[in-house]
Amino acid sequence: MIMQTLLAVAAAAGLASAACSNPRIRMEWHDLSPDQKAAYVRATVALAGRPVSGQYDDPSRMAWHDFVQTHSRNAYWAHGNAQFYPYHRAMMWQFENALISTGEWPSSMGVPYFDWSAMSQNWWTSDIFSDQYFGSATSKDKDGCVLTGAFAKGKYKVADDPEGSRGITTGDLTCLRRNARSGAVLPDATEITRGLAPNSYTEFTGYNLDNGNYHASGHVTIGGDGGDLSNPSISPNDPLFYLHHGFVDKYWWRWQQQCQAFKYDYEGRLKSADDPMSHGSDQASKDLYVNSYPFIVADLLESEGDTLCYRYSQSKGDVTPQAVSCPAVTTTSAIPKPTTSRDPSDTNTDRPTGTGGRTSVPVRPTVAANSLDDNWLNVALVRMIEKKKVVWKVGGASDDGQVSLQDIPTAGGDIVVFGRDELESFSDAETTTDAEAATETEFASRTGTATGTLTATATATAVATEPAAKPNHLYIETRNADNSTTISYTNFHKTIEVPAEYEIVAVYLSSVTAQLPGGPLKRFFPAMPVIEYVPNPEAPQEVVAGSHPCHLAYPDPITCEYAEAMNMSCDMVTSKHALLKMRIDEFNAANCQNGTSPSSLVNHGWSAM
Repeated sequence: MIMQTLLAVAAAAGLASAACSNPRIRMEWHDLSPDQKAAYVRATVALAGRPVSGQYDDPSRMAWHDFVQTHSRNAYWAHGNAQFYPYHRAMMWQFENALISTGEWPSSMGVPYFDWSAMSQNWWTSDIFSDQYFGSATSKDKDGCVLTGAFAKGKYKVADDPEGSRGITTGDLTCLRRNARSGAVLPDATEITRGLAPNSYTEFTGYNLDNGNYHASGHVTIGGDGGDLSNPSISPNDPLFYLHHGFVDKYWWRWQQQCQAFKYDYEGRLKSADDPMSHGSDQASKDLYVNSYPFIVADLLESEGDTLCYRYSQSKGDVTPQAVSCPAVTTTSAIPKPTTSRDPSDTNTDRPTGTGGRTSVPVRPTVAANSLDDNWLNVALVRMIEKKKVVWKVGGASDDGQVSLQDIPTAGGDIVVFGRDELESFSDAETTTDAEAATETEFASRTGTATGTLTATATATAVATEPAAKPNHLYIETRNADNSTTISYTNFHKTIEVPAEYEIVAVYLSSVTAQLPGGPLKRFFPAMPVIEYVPNPEAPQEVVAGSHPCHLAYPDPITCEYAEAMNMSCDMVTSKHALLKMRIDEFNAANCQNGTSPSSLVNHGWSAM
């Protein structure tokens, strides 16, 4: 038994590469010395002064605007799906090496990060926003231009935007825009630490890009209305992008550090099967290249391995998370050798050539001038269910298995069954279900209504009992008498109603995307009870940021008008905010007796503002 244990430990240890013996340390901005901060600013300015190279393999040749432009062109593929974290890790690694190549930043140091979760109540007071460094968080310019700091108007011009992703057509088109609302607080460290509890990569990404949403909060709150940082495509125009995404990458790194198996856990879905890096499938895989950069995902999972060589410092926002149950580490957890090929001479492209060299990009919905990417803000990394008719022969069906509507007797509506014939495994689908179940637990009875779930169940069962009962047929689509459509999930007690005239584009586990002919995409959600905010009689109400040494203020809510404009569920964002306020009330009611938050101003030399 002892020998078996020793062998298991040795095998687990062997999964980590010894290639990285002297990792760079990525430090929190406020732990840098004044000289180090000045050196970092000089390095960013030097990088911004380079001419665009148009290639993304050699960071010593890359310019600031290379990073902006390839991020803009690949934002569609790199957000709202499994690739989000490894894509941005690859970007940060290339950016770090590009900084070092300027000669202004030491090769022993990694790119710094901004742990704003440790000062969520007064983040705008950071010296990051000083004239000496990156300029004010707010702007007095009529166009929202940054007027002070190293990237001020007249000193720095944003990247060319030939595809119109920036969406700005009036005013100064070349200045960096940032217009945060001073006084709007960010999610606190005690709150976002909840997102480190998931037990798989799928759950981790699902919680933190939808329920927790800390990544988008940092962009939107700091960037402000019309700010470059708030735009999901061209946000790297703002140097704060890298300080923020250093924090985002650290967050993933912290989750990985909890368990050895987490360092090799990567699963989920890509944006779609049309991703240029895919094998023609939307299934994420460690052996696929990320878009833009010359790395397969397997290269990017271990920060101290054969490819990467860095680690993060401890910062004030590193609240101890609740203990997780670590999965067993097996040899199958090890990072595989790549099976994709890439032409090393192919450097002048945004998309490294994956299997088949596919580089086509499908047309995607246009994002309005000040809009935020729907998938970036709202969509959990749910597993896409391919919309296709189930192939089976019923009654008078033709040999190709397509069932015509007249072949199925109905009770008030035509029923057509869709699903995935070859789902990789139903247990795999349940992995996503775990993340959703955690959300449903928090949102109480998020089950929707079962009324009219199967208007033709009795009749349809007699006609198509076997395929309808199979667990890999994940939903049933019912066309109602008024031409509206009901999506009924066979494994969840919920339905989604899609109005007449809308054509369904895609069905997800939490929403349905549809559109009117020639119109924009719109998301529809299951009916859910809205959680009402219940004041805590022992907690102070409507705390103003900076008014108390311990108490936390509420982050701004997302309005229903904004949520609906962004294709979010108004009920969901309302419930999430109510729950957040009640958790803050519980914290404030303790009145520092149970400890303070890293953001409590008593930890920041508090004085009444």
